[in-house]
Amino acid sequence: MTTKPDQLELRRQALLLKISAQRQVLALQLQDMKQSANIAELGYRFVSGVIGKLRKNPLLGVAIGAGMLLIKPARITSISKTAFKTWQIWRVIAPVINQFKSNAKK
Repeated sequence: MTTKPDQLELRRQALLLKISAQRQVLALQLQDMKQSANIAELGYRFVSGVIGKLRKNPLLGVAIGAGMLLIKPARITSISKTAFKTWQIWRVIAPVINQFKSNAKK
């Protein structure tokens, strides 16, 4: 038969394990959010850079627009799908690569 202090100690250990698991889940979620924020920041920098160049050189914008009209919409869709799939694969592989890099530094 377990005594009250034993029950309390078991409950304490269970709670500590639960807290540890929750911290690990939170760390993984924060890492995923950080990667998403980094991707969004890179996208923002790219788009703002392109817009800045288009403002400085309007003919470049006209050339890009004409090029998009010349390329068939199906080809643009195909390129977009390929780029999106590549990005999804990169999101899966990037953490593993970063983990290998951090382990190699140790």
